[in-house]
Amino acid sequence: MLTPGLVTVTFRRFSRQEICDTAQKAGLSLLEWGGDIHVPPEDPDAARDALTLTKAAGLTADTYGSYYRCTPEEDPAPIVRAAEILGVRNVRIWAGRKGSRDADEEDRASVAAAVRTLCAMVPEGVTVSAEFHQGTLTDHYESAIRLWEEAAAPNFRLYWQPNQFMDDDYNLAAVKAVAPHLSNVHVFTWAGHDKFPLSDGERLWRRYLDTVRESGGDHGLLLEFVCDETADQLYRDAETLRGWLE
Repeated sequence: MLTPGLVTVTFRRFSRQEICDTAQKAGLSLLEWGGDIHVPPEDPDAARDALTLTKAAGLTADTYGSYYRCTPEEDPAPIVRAAEILGVRNVRIWAGRKGSRDADEEDRASVAAAVRTLCAMVPEGVTVSAEFHQGTLTDHYESAIRLWEEAAAPNFRLYWQPNQFMDDDYNLAAVKAVAPHLSNVHVFTWAGHDKFPLSDGERLWRRYLDTVRESGGDHGLLLEFVCDETADQLYRDAETLRGWLE
C-alpha cells in the first residue's frame, strides 16, 4: 500500500499544531516528525505533544526524522526514546558525514556498526532507514545498497528520492535497484536547486510509483519542501499525489 504524507521540516516555521492542521486539510495520512525543530530528541515533552496532536487530527506518526549521523561521538539513546514516545514504525537516519567517494573502508565500517547498534536498540517491529542524501554514504544508489549489505541488520531499510542533480536514467535505475530494500519515499519535483509544483514531474513520478508498487509492501509517500514554501502549494501537491494513487 502507498500512503501519502508530509515531512514536517517542509514547514519548519509552523508549530506542531499548524503542521497537523495543514496535513489534515491537505488530505494526507502520515507524518514524518522532524528531529531538528518540531521534536528534538532531548525534549520528550515535544514528542508527547506531537503524538497527542497527531492523533487528534486523525493522522499517523509514521516516522521519526532524526538527524542521527551514525558517528561514534553520537548517543542514539535520545533518538530511540523520541521514537518510542511517538510510537512510530520507522526511524530515519543519515549515513555518516562523508560522501561515498570520500569515505574509506574504516569510515564505512563505522557507519555500518552504528546502524546495527541503532537497529538493535529500537523497539521490536520498528525499522531504521537511511535517507538518500548528498555528503553521506547514500549519495549514490550503489553505495546505499552496499551499506545495506554491510549493516546486515534485519530491520534496516533505505529511503529513496530522486536525485535532482542526476538524469532521468539514473533515477529510474536507482528506484528499481532500491525497491527491494525500500521503506519510504520523499516526494518532490526539483531540478538542481530549483523547486517546481509536483505536477511538473508527473511523467517520471508515475514511472517511479509503478516500480514502488511492484516491490510490494507498505510505503509512505512523503511530500517534502514544496516549491514556494506555502500551505496552498502543499494542498495542490497533495491533490496531485492523491490523484496518482487513485
